[in-house]
Amino acid sequence: MLMLCKARRGLLCKFPDESYAITFFLILLRWKSVVQLVLKEKLLILLVAIALISALWSVAPAVTLRRSVALVMTTLFGVYLATRYSLKQQLQLLAWTLGVAMVLSFLFAIALPAYGVHQEGRHIGAWRGIFVHKNALGRAMGLCVMLFSLFALYGYRYRWIAWTGLALAIALTLLSTSATPLLSSLIVLALLPLYSLWRWRNPLFMHFVVMAVTLGSAIVLWLLSQVEAILAATGRDLTFTGRTELWSVLLQAIQKYPWLGYGYSAFWLGWQGESGRVWNALVWEPTYAHNGYLQLGLDLGLLGIAVFVLGFSIDFGRSLIWARTHQTAAGMFPLAFLTFLLPYNMTDSIILQQNNIFWIFYVSTVFSITIQPQLAKPPANRQFSA
Repeated sequence: MLMLCKARRGLLCKFPDESYAITFFLILLRWKSVVQLVLKEKLLILLVAIALISALWSVAPAVTLRRSVALVMTTLFGVYLATRYSLKQQLQLLAWTLGVAMVLSFLFAIALPAYGVHQEGRHIGAWRGIFVHKNALGRAMGLCVMLFSLFALYGYRYRWIAWTGLALAIALTLLSTSATPLLSSLIVLALLPLYSLWRWRNPLFMHFVVMAVTLGSAIVLWLLSQVEAILAATGRDLTFTGRTELWSVLLQAIQKYPWLGYGYSAFWLGWQGESGRVWNALVWEPTYAHNGYLQLGLDLGLLGIAVFVLGFSIDFGRSLIWARTHQTAAGMFPLAFLTFLLPYNMTDSIILQQNNIFWIFYVSTVFSITIQPQLAKPPANRQFSA
């Protein structure tokens, strides 16, 4: 499970062709379980299928076909995880993987700063650890913050390890100066008390909800009034480092093919593709939309957005039920992870991204709560449970 990661449009996993072959072989060994599971999550599979058949209308059919096949294999790997491991086991594998990455990132930044710290450009001084870019480190550590906070709050043994990992993950996220993962993980942490109240089978729950929503609204309004000062403190401005200009141009591009999009992964092809028009309109050369929802609109249009939003909404409802019936960290993880992805995709993209660990765990998570719906009781002996 420990995979070599690099940065581009997210936390990417280096998947050579041999990995696709191994994934296909593993799926064949469990094909009955996979088929039964796939039929229970039709909207997610439909979304991947739309990406695959978008080669029929793509502005770059060969690119779309090649990358959509990679997306299918990435999705199948997530399906395999759900059929092979319980959600608890998946989180343990993820925690070990990210924990090793976290320790190595500290070592690289301190002992080998030429590799672990940006030495030039506008990111000079920002930590990148074992990754090639600071944002990749930030994304990994944002996921660490969420994961280790769940272990610390809902585990039963070795909580000191979880608290230590949480502290180190927060430190690395800050040192990476990557704002989106930090903000997304902080939103999850702020909502965890409310999600914990959801587990109560008590009439007072709605009173707590009203109080929490009122307090949350007040905090949001205060943050909006201070947004300029907050962005200035993180080295950014009200354009989100040029992203708002980019999004304005992309909204115009989406209007050209609003219903089906340009075809999966067919928009960003440098100066030769449609992205060349975007580059001409800006003073920089982005290689993706810096917004998961706009990226999905570029790839698959309003059809893809509608299918994703409907599927995500259903899975979010399932995660609420899962959290109420599973009294462990693994019980809270689907709800926390889906919450994390909502703000995260506002300035980045993991939706339908091939070779992306976030997409893999999105797939494995939603399939896990589909295939393992049985109720779980709190362990009587209070031993550690993920």
